[in-house]
Amino acid sequence: MNQASTLLSMSEYVPLGEISPAFAWAAAELSLVRNGMVSREHLRTLGEFLARAGVATPAPALRAKRTPGPTKKQVRSALTTTIGDYLMQFPGSTVGEVSAALHLPIAEVTAASLPVNWLILQEDELVQPAQRVESDAIAATRDRARAALQAASLMAKPLSHQAYTELIKSGRVKGPSVARIVQLFGSWTDACNLVGVESGQPLRNNYSRTWNNEQLLGFVERFLREPAYRGASHQFDEWRKTAVSVQKVPSLGTVRNMMGGTWNDIRTTTLRYMRAQWKHT
Repeated sequence: MNQASTLLSMSEYVPLGEISPAFAWAAAELSLVRNGMVSREHLRTLGEFLARAGVATPAPALRAKRTPGPTKKQVRSALTTTIGDYLMQFPGSTVGEVSAALHLPIAEVTAASLPVNWLILQEDELVQPAQRVESDAIAATRDRARAALQAASLMAKPLSHQAYTELIKSGRVKGPSVARIVQLFGSWTDACNLVGVESGQPLRNNYSRTWNNEQLLGFVERFLREPAYRGASHQFDEWRKTAVSVQKVPSLGTVRNMMGGTWNDIRTTTLRYMRAQWKHT
């Protein structure tokens, strides 16, 4: 390396002794110090974080010996805010992608992203599994439906949805409702065929799907974009109460029934859907 190149390389770094204590402290906490030097790029990033934290910091070249540095909590909070803003723009990113985009160590991003990690995908979640494992609860409901249809077919042949409903109401058969069976199997006829029962007249549109899969993804996406609910499944119906005033919104139970799988399955599927939107633009 010639002398000009060496000087150019050195100009990209600032000695730790020439920057303010606030910057020096934050740089050390974030493991950004190399051989007593800090890169100017990292200094610029630190300046943004400290500004977000509301910490007054003098210019790097003006050392204020008695200026107290920001607390570790303030630095972490500022970093969390920055990561949250990034994830709102690029939902479904991995920790590695966030780290690369913000030029920060993966360890720091991993720790600071915990409060907003419902918008993060793990590396092994980026691709939809070839076969989704059905939740135990849904599998058990399917078994109940099969048993109920078989029992009802002994009392009504062919088994129409009207006859099944009357048997359920009278207590002679115990099982899921017609609407639930349609959600589980796609149609009344398909459900009867699956268990070897002769079905009656095909079900009218009374129990047809209100929402298609893309619409359901859209509802979950809107929920995940609301920071107040932190992507928690038990908060979905609380969010729904605020949304139904302007549009009919499915309940969490309906979303689970129609999309299938656990809440984490639904969340990751939706994040892949959200990720595809910014990946392909």
